[in-house]
Order: sequence, then C-alpha cells, then structure tokens
Amino acid sequence: AGSTMTANVCKKITAQLTGAIGKQEDVSVQLEALDILSDMLSRLGGTLYSFHSSILTCLLPQLTSPRLAVRKRAIIALGHLVLTCSRNIFSELTEHLLAELKRNESTSTTRTYIQCVAGISRQAGHRIGEHLEKIIPLIVQYSNVDDDELREYCFQAFESFVRRCPKEMDPHISSVMGLCLKYITFDPNYNYDNEEEEEEMMETENGEDEEQG
Repeated sequence: AGSTMTANVCKKITAQLTGAIGKQEDVSVQLEALDILSDMLSRLGGTLYSFHSSILTCLLPQLTSPRLAVRKRAIIALGHLVLTCSRNIFSELTEHLLAELKRNESTSTTRTYIQCVAGISRQAGHRIGEHLEKIIPLIVQYSNVDDDELREYCFQAFESFVRRCPKEMDPHISSVMGLCLKYITFDPNYNYDNEEEEEEMMETENGEDEEQG
C-alpha cells in the first residue's frame, strides 16, 4: 500500500516538476525540481512511463542552460531516464545529442553534450551500442580539438563505451588506442609554444653563425 501511494503521489507531481524545471527565472527552484525528478526516476522510473516523453522534452533544453549546475543535474536526470525509457524515447534522445554535436554551436555546449553521451552510456550500457557508428567519429573529431577539458570528456566517453559496449567498440579500438598513445605524454601544464619558439631561435642563430663563418 505504501509503494502504491508513493507511485500515485509521484505521478501527480511530475507535471508540476517539469513545469518548474522549464521556468528558468528561478535557478534554485530549477535545481530542486531536477533533484527531485532524478530521485523519482531512479526509484520509480518504470512507474512514470507515461511521462517519459514530457520529461525528455523538459530536460533537453536544460543542456544549454547558462548555469552549469542545471546542465549537470539535467544530465543526471537523463541518465536515470534511460534506465527505463522505451526504445523510441532513447533513440529520440540519442538523435538529439548527435544533431547538437554536429552543429557544434559552442565549445561549452559541446562539452556538455559529450558529458551527456558518456553519462547515458554508463547508465544505459549496451543500448547505446547501436548508435556508436555515428557517435564515435564525432568524439574522435572533438578529441583532436585544442581544448584540454573537452578532450578529457572525450576520453571519459571512450572509457565508458569500452566498458559498456565492448563488442560494438571492437572496430574502433585501434583509433581510440592511437589517440591514447598520442596524448599519453601530453602535459597540459607545459608550454609547448615556448619550445617551438626556442627551436626557431636556435635555427636562426645557427644560420647566422654559418653566415658569419
């Protein structure tokens, strides 16, 4: 009886929560509503099946929120949603993320979308496997962008894919391994530009010495 009552209460407040999340005037209310919705989805995701479409519609715009805390909580909520959502809802979410990654509107939102892909992979496991053929080339592309934070998120996504979808990742292991070997010696705290300038100066000095000789 207690669990039935809880489920009924959750069903009744879901619409109010999604409405509160959609109103961006008060961030504190948004964050509280996202926390509650995430908790509900993690515990009673299947019970809220009829609300999954409206929940997805509510959460997707939050991935471009100017507040990073809102984006982070939206990713967590989406991670809980994919545990029990239908194949159609999962495909809709994945196609949205792919479209936004291709648009690459800004580095900040691209980081968020890659974090979201990785988060979904960790929660949904093999469900994302059938989409990897489209996802991997984009993640490989962004891992070569000169942005350390973005590159870190790309490797976190690769790690999740390998752990959760080893079979589907098998054709891509060589390219991921190549990226790992390329960046394993990269030190983000080292100024590589200065090294190049010093080499150019040495070449110039050597040339001058030869001319003087």
